Amino acid sequence: MKETFAVLAGKAAVNLAKIAGRQGTSIGGRVALKISPDILTWFSSKVKNDIIFVTGTNGKTSTNNMIYSIIQEAGYTCACNNIGANMEVGLISAFIDSSSVFKPSLDFACMEVDEASLPKAAASTKPDIIVFTNIFPDQSDRYVEIDALLNKIRDGLEASPDATLLINADDPFLVSIGNLLPNPKRYYGIEKWFDNISEDTMADAVLCKKCGSILSYDCRYYGQLGRYSCGKCGFHRPVPDFSAVIENEEGVQLFNILDKDKKSIIAIKADISDRYTAYNMAAAVSCGLLIGIRPEIIIKGLQKYKPQAGRMEEFYIQKPILLNLAKNPVGFNESMKTVSKDGRTKTVAIGVNDLPQDGRDVSWLWDTDFEILKKIDDTIINYILFGRRRYDAALRLKYAGIDTKKLVISEILDDAVNNVVETKSEIAYIISNYSTTFDIRKILKERDSK
Repeated sequence: MKETFAVLAGKAAVNLAKIAGRQGTSIGGRVALKISPDILTWFSSKVKNDIIFVTGTNGKTSTNNMIYSIIQEAGYTCACNNIGANMEVGLISAFIDSSSVFKPSLDFACMEVDEASLPKAAASTKPDIIVFTNIFPDQSDRYVEIDALLNKIRDGLEASPDATLLINADDPFLVSIGNLLPNPKRYYGIEKWFDNISEDTMADAVLCKKCGSILSYDCRYYGQLGRYSCGKCGFHRPVPDFSAVIENEEGVQLFNILDKDKKSIIAIKADISDRYTAYNMAAAVSCGLLIGIRPEIIIKGLQKYKPQAGRMEEFYIQKPILLNLAKNPVGFNESMKTVSKDGRTKTVAIGVNDLPQDGRDVSWLWDTDFEILKKIDDTIINYILFGRRRYDAALRLKYAGIDTKKLVISEILDDAVNNVVETKSEIAYIISNYSTTFDIRKILKERDSK
């Protein structure tokens, strides 16, 4: 049977890659796909319960891994591409890694899917549930513009008319797509975040996708996410099936999920320092409830969840160093907001590459609100710039009003880490895009003394 041979060959390729010192996250999928072009459809037929896709611009990996942790805590077997290989070969590799050669059946599959790859993945896999996080401008040289990306996503959904869509109700772009499709839909969103005050200083006007008028917001959390309505055509935020309420009581953060009747389903103490983590948790909890997992199991699954590498990952090299992956303006803005809430003296390092996986076009730097750092400049000792586009980042900081005497250009990654460590500050934050994150993480791990 060619599928069995494909799985065997894929597993062998992964093992050889590991022996050679490579991660081998996708090579197994590439080998299996060559042998059996329909291998993804075959794997999908072996899933007993639900196939879950998680897609969107930001938060895919974290949300997907939270759902995976919840499913595991419930005692089910599950295929998951939990390190973020989200193209077709990455999905196949996840199935290969999770499956036995001669007994490939699994209870669930939980897959992060690149939003531009959704049409092809959905046609091969036929997901039962598609979880949508958000849609933001990202890698403009790859996706061209937001409307082109929305059309790709809509094409993907048309290939899965029976899939239940779990949509972020706070994103008008996603809601507008959902309104055009016949799929069953459920919604989640944030009902209350502490005081519900928006911190976006560079928020653009958001146009209604139905009539083109400017949307009005009662509350705007970040980007275009919030409680919105159109005064002209009536388009508005739907009432979420699952509403997140995040409150701070005497320094303790409480995360609650309410149903449509405002009754609490989930209540958990959680250290939530940023809004995108709250959205990721809300999506994961909503998905867990949707597939029938008990609230107490969901809570345990969240408590056991560990963030993926590079997601506010902490190291200690003479001082605490926090590394966070940010791929676009919204991601950088939210990371900088987290930095701004820390009153300690800080070193801030910013890494920007323009490799294919990052996106060649770095004009997004000018859409990023680096003025956030200017507001707390008195607590920042210096700024370390590294990566292939370090000079572009330095120029953007100059135009944000940062004193150029504080800018330190690091030609190589080792120098960047040395500069971060040697600066006399209480803590350091490293914010970097995709490839720079994993390159600098290797050095941090080697030197970590935590």
